[in-house]
Amino acid sequence: MLVKWNPFQELERTLEWWGAQPFRRPQWADPLASTVNWVPPVNVYEDNENLFVEAQLPGIDMKDVKISVTDNTLQFHGERKKERTEDEDNYHFREARYGAFARSFCLPDYVTPDQATARYDKGVLTVQVPKREETKPKSIPIDVKG
Repeated sequence: MLVKWNPFQELERTLEWWGAQPFRRPQWADPLASTVNWVPPVNVYEDNENLFVEAQLPGIDMKDVKISVTDNTLQFHGERKKERTEDEDNYHFREARYGAFARSFCLPDYVTPDQATARYDKGVLTVQVPKREETKPKSIPIDVKG
């Protein structure tokens, strides 16, 4: 099997091993993932105006979900409760996960976390974090003469 080698990734790992932080970039790794029963899939993307964090949370009552931002870290956690209490031996297989979940993300410096909003639609929780005005793209008018 061929694997594409990334020398910069190796350099970054080596520098981190020595305790250096070589590149200032957002960390999307989730330190809470190992302390919960399941981890919902998440998409993180941005446009010119906002950063978006979308979590797939179908069938979850939003009163069981808490979202917070502390020190530029977005966290959400909650619980998917079992609706049925049938005997476990009756299942052939089960892919749905139940119990506590949590996710956390270090937000980049170019957003304003205190203005974050959240909405839940069709099983998807979307947290929208606006970018700072000074980091948004600006249009420069062209003065045409003649």
